[in-house]
Amino acid sequence: MGVGTFQAWMTGLQDWIVAAGDTWWVHLVVFALCAIDAFFPTVPSESVIVALSSLWASSSVPPIWLTVLAAWGGAFLGDNIAYLIGRTVGWERFGFLHRGRGLKAVQAAERGLDRRALLFLMTARYIPFGRTAVNLTAGAVRYPWRRFWHRSLAATFVWAVYSCGIGAVAGSWFEDNHLLAITVAVVIAVVVALVVERLVSLMNHLLDSRHERAAQQAEQEAAQREGGGSDEQPSDGAEDDAQSGDCPSAAPRETTDGAGARASSVGEHESSDEDRSAENPGAESDADTDPRRTASPA
Repeated sequence: MGVGTFQAWMTGLQDWIVAAGDTWWVHLVVFALCAIDAFFPTVPSESVIVALSSLWASSSVPPIWLTVLAAWGGAFLGDNIAYLIGRTVGWERFGFLHRGRGLKAVQAAERGLDRRALLFLMTARYIPFGRTAVNLTAGAVRYPWRRFWHRSLAATFVWAVYSCGIGAVAGSWFEDNHLLAITVAVVIAVVVALVVERLVSLMNHLLDSRHERAAQQAEQEAAQREGGGSDEQPSDGAEDDAQSGDCPSAAPRETTDGAGARASSVGEHESSDEDRSAENPGAESDADTDPRRTASPA
């Protein structure tokens, strides 16, 4: 937007605010603009709120509490409509979310809803395209509506009070000049929005970095636990000791085997004597009659 275009837009906004500031239907316009702004971010809802609040500070019309309620109700309704659109058709059909800041806002919304939904819903509306991206993305990723609606209720209230507060402060500085008060209020709102955008982006970056470090640390601890579990398995040296006989359980088997071998050898000798006796029956009688064997000691 060039300087000339901005000046023309500001002039038209000022004329409209001054003309419609004391009408009964102006808050209906605020309600509608805040609702449409949830899925069409080019609608100047915040500028209208700031300008009306500035006019109230310098002329006491329109009532600022009605402006807060209209902005709050319209923004809450718009958030839920955008959520429903995202849940039904997704965010991919919105061309401005496929490139530049729109795409970055969608990517940040996916991360923010997964890690810190309340904080992100509170701060995303201060980032260009952030409000639209987070609402559509919340519906597209099937973020639970029972968690979405009350967080959106709190976020829209803070936003409405913040916008009206900026306008009221700027309007109180220029009570005698309504047009100048509106201009200053809108400019301040734009500058504050840029500063808040930087701060929110920096905060989200820091929180994302902390989350990534925590995830890496958790993965390292899990890998160490798995490595410690593998150390409890028997080592190769223990298997070698068991095979070489150093293990105590190997000795009884060897003793038993040795005893069995001696028993089998005795059995073989006994069986061989019996076999010889069976083969030579006379050998036993000769032994019995041999005086050298039967003689008893004197």
